[in-house]
Amino acid sequence: MALKNKNLLVVSIGIAIQAAILVLLNAFIPKLCNGMDLMWVTFQAWAVYFMAGCTAKDGFKVFIGYLTGIIASIAIIKLMGAPGIKSLPMVGGMSLAMSVAVLIVVIPAIMSENLKNFVPALFVGSGAFFAIFGMASFPAGASENTKLLHAGQAELVYCLVGQIFGWITVTARTKYEASLRC
Repeated sequence: MALKNKNLLVVSIGIAIQAAILVLLNAFIPKLCNGMDLMWVTFQAWAVYFMAGCTAKDGFKVFIGYLTGIIASIAIIKLMGAPGIKSLPMVGGMSLAMSVAVLIVVIPAIMSENLKNFVPALFVGSGAFFAIFGMASFPAGASENTKLLHAGQAELVYCLVGQIFGWITVTARTKYEASLRC
């Protein structure tokens, strides 16, 4: 339903209040995520919720997509260290090991669409994982597996928060628009 400006202003204020609450809640969320502050993942996942279709079921599909993106990213990282791949040379600044690992992992990742995986969320989740893993500060002496686990856990916590905020947005707007028709 196309809203008049005065009605869209009400929706806009509601979403702005949600975003402000999220900023306040983010004082606590990193404590669940080994100190990682990834509020940007929440806003990203909130948007992906809308792209997926705006239902609780779609939000679950987004969460599973992020999870499979994290798994694919970890598989790429692990494959880059596998015998026969890790010894591939860098060519002109490009990592052939990463290229081969990506080639191997992306095929089953795309094929997961036939299992009803929401592949766009897989790619967004994978990209977010690589960003997190590349920029996060991990405890000194943490093993690679611990770093991978911490990055994945933090991403999923923030993704879940984004799905919840997406659901709240759609539920509130649906009720508001229904009240306008009365």
